[in-house]
Amino acid sequence: MRRRKFLKKTLNTSIIGGVAASSLFFPNIVRSKKKHTWVAVSAFDKAGILGRAFKKLCDEITRISEGELNIKLFHANELVGAFESFDVVQSGTCQMGFGSPYYWAGKSPAISFLSGIPFGFNQQEMAAWFYHGEGMNLANEVYNNLNLKFFPAGNTGNQMGGWFNKSIKDVTDFKGLKFRMPGLGGEVLKSYGTNVVLLPGPDVVPAITSGTIDGTEWIGPAADLGKGLHKVCDYYYYPGWHEPGTCLEAFINLQAWDKLSKSLQRLVEVSCSQSNSLIASEFFARNCFAVKKLKDQYNVSFIRYNDLVLKLLKRRSDEVVADIASKDSLSKKIFDSIISFRELAIFWSHYSEADYLNARILDD
Repeated sequence: MRRRKFLKKTLNTSIIGGVAASSLFFPNIVRSKKKHTWVAVSAFDKAGILGRAFKKLCDEITRISEGELNIKLFHANELVGAFESFDVVQSGTCQMGFGSPYYWAGKSPAISFLSGIPFGFNQQEMAAWFYHGEGMNLANEVYNNLNLKFFPAGNTGNQMGGWFNKSIKDVTDFKGLKFRMPGLGGEVLKSYGTNVVLLPGPDVVPAITSGTIDGTEWIGPAADLGKGLHKVCDYYYYPGWHEPGTCLEAFINLQAWDKLSKSLQRLVEVSCSQSNSLIASEFFARNCFAVKKLKDQYNVSFIRYNDLVLKLLKRRSDEVVADIASKDSLSKKIFDSIISFRELAIFWSHYSEADYLNARILDD
């Protein structure tokens, strides 16, 4: 009996000592993982493609991390206004946000270039520049200066040219219009005398209905149909010269980012990369159906900008964007990188996508 008590006591002491030693040398095994709760805010409303897509991104990170990183998303105007998203993440009041870089043009002269430039990258080219060119490093050079971490998290693909209630037969027809067009494309229209207005998505249709603006570009057939733009405008112009493949972003407060473990950081990075691809493919798929519905069911007038208008817009875009870039060293650095990569993309596309797409419709 004495021997049994001695062995039991010795065994218990060994177990306690072993646990103590484990906690000393292997603290992560004993301690529970640190959990993080983030509030995310979006510049987009709940109803559209982007509202659903960014909700899915937040939910997936929460699920895969098994609650180690719990992200609660608030859409535009649910917690803060659409264009207040950047400020609350930059300050650390919220930890994550979604938008497009040109929404925050007042924060940095260089930031709008990251959404894309007129007659610039399409979706595939932009992804190549971000992930395999200089894009990510340059983007984070801009965002880190603003206390943020940047990730591409979606792309609209090639957009449409805009909704109008008057025909555009010459570039002089842009003069005097009150038109919603964010980003560098808006700067090009300003040079023609357009009164460019920046409005968040939920305000666009009411602004047209009230006469506050005369027309708008939004995204493309699927998003435009969902917003009901065919009910308030007569003409639908294409192609989207101003936004051939617009970057949608996730931005994260740097202090919140630095508190994450390496594995959680990698989870966020991979999840944003997946979102970047999924959103682009969803836009393409939905646009295929929506463009036909707008044309066949709603009899929308699809009008192509004539060649002269496109030629003049291209020439003016090159001048305006280069001039804006020349006024800031980081803007110039990003612009030069985009133009250099675009030249390579144009050269390759001539032998690939461009001729293939023409060949595919030879029998039509």
